[in-house]
Amino acid sequence: MHAILIATALLATPNFPGVMQRSLNLTSPPRCTVCHATDSGGSGTVVQPFGVYLLSRGLRAFDEASLRNALLAAAGENHISNGQGVSDIDALKAGLNPNAPAGSQGGADLAPAYGCSSPGPANLLSILGLAIGFWMRRPRRRIADGHHPDP
Repeated sequence: MHAILIATALLATPNFPGVMQRSLNLTSPPRCTVCHATDSGGSGTVVQPFGVYLLSRGLRAFDEASLRNALLAAAGENHISNGQGVSDIDALKAGLNPNAPAGSQGGADLAPAYGCSSPGPANLLSILGLAIGFWMRRPRRRIADGHHPDP
């Protein structure tokens, strides 16, 4: 059963640069490094600010629809990953890396302007979700007759 699921996932792996090209009407697909640490991509390597932003907007591996929705969010929010005034979508349409400083082609080593260091309702919801998850997984005390002391 697991082999079937793995084979299905491998067959269904989308070509995210191609999806980005088609969704944004780009002249060529962007390099994988607009999101990933290297052009090899891969699970757990989304470290660039633009990629981290897309993840925060629901991007899921192997899910082209989630990529299109995250790109729509970036366009609708006029998101800027490089902090230099050029929106991510405009940078991609100009053939630029949205993580790079305005007017450059290279990558930027910038921390995203959101996450644990940024207070806000999204972080509070994340913390609340983690707390509920830990609470639900806590061991429960048993009473001699087999009933739990709390529901």
